[in-house]
Amino acid sequence: MIISDDEKKYISTREAGGSNESVFWRKGGRSNTTEGLRKMIRSSDAEDGDLVYDFVGLSRSFNRWFDRVELDPSGLLEEIERGIEFSKGGEMISDFGEEWLDINWSVLGRVVGSAIANEGKRLRFWKNSGADARMSNTFWMEMEGKTGRGLGGRKYVNSEDWDDLVEWFRERDFDPGAEIIRGAGHRPSAPILKGGSHRGAIYSMSPLAEAHRRRMRERFRGSDDAEEFALFHGELTFKAIRDAMDSLRAGREGQFALMINGLCSHHMMRTSVTQQKIGMHLLSNLAVRRLTRGVEAVPVPDIAYQLSTGFSMGKILQIMHDAGLIEWYTVRVDIVEDAVSKLKSS
Repeated sequence: MIISDDEKKYISTREAGGSNESVFWRKGGRSNTTEGLRKMIRSSDAEDGDLVYDFVGLSRSFNRWFDRVELDPSGLLEEIERGIEFSKGGEMISDFGEEWLDINWSVLGRVVGSAIANEGKRLRFWKNSGADARMSNTFWMEMEGKTGRGLGGRKYVNSEDWDDLVEWFRERDFDPGAEIIRGAGHRPSAPILKGGSHRGAIYSMSPLAEAHRRRMRERFRGSDDAEEFALFHGELTFKAIRDAMDSLRAGREGQFALMINGLCSHHMMRTSVTQQKIGMHLLSNLAVRRLTRGVEAVPVPDIAYQLSTGFSMGKILQIMHDAGLIEWYTVRVDIVEDAVSKLKSS
């Protein structure tokens, strides 16, 4: 059954320790009542309600995307290309073809991991969130300051100014040049598009990243202050994710693709190991298991042990669940153990 709001709130607010230390994710399950959870915290022994295991899986809303890709790829591609045709700078991304039909789950996981770290700090779940959001916004502001216009109105940074940007940020432990490599594997989620002629290379912000940036500014009252923006990075990112998921639920899969790739292309930074664990490793693994093996949900105790992060697993799951990215279920321990026993004997 779906986790109750009372259980989710209690777990996220009362859980102590890192993901692999919590009494809620131990072998043998947890109580499904707040009184039972309270007893578990005091004595590690639940004596109230049923014992359950928690399971999480990729949101069922994503099924609309998977179904459309499988059943109507040509229609979906046409819908995306129509959206590009009327977008600002669309000619720069008009030849990506079937690459539009894939989501870059590893980069989306990095986006989510960074946003979770930031949102958790804003909600006072933990003290640290990293400097990724501030560094990213600083980079885009610096790049915009060096941007000129070429033929057809294309915005770009020339090779000399780009080299100066890269050198300045490398001295601060961030390499913008490394992010260009992303375009080799999946161009829709690439943050920087490289072009040029006999006069030399030029570098342009992805039109999708630029569109995402405009939407973020509108939500953030037009502010460009990197420090202030960083404080609300998680909240703004999850608002953008909810907007994209709303488009998907409304049957606008093409718009969903453009918004999700805008999120990914705007994420111009290397995340910390912790953020990769809570975002990339968790969300990406759920997506890969769903796509390659048809796995709808995985047990939270296994995830908590594998991630082994100092962040509270309950708080991470609450943020992701509230953002509409995951489904969160509970199953009675006896049902799980009976199913496992039957599988082993078959």
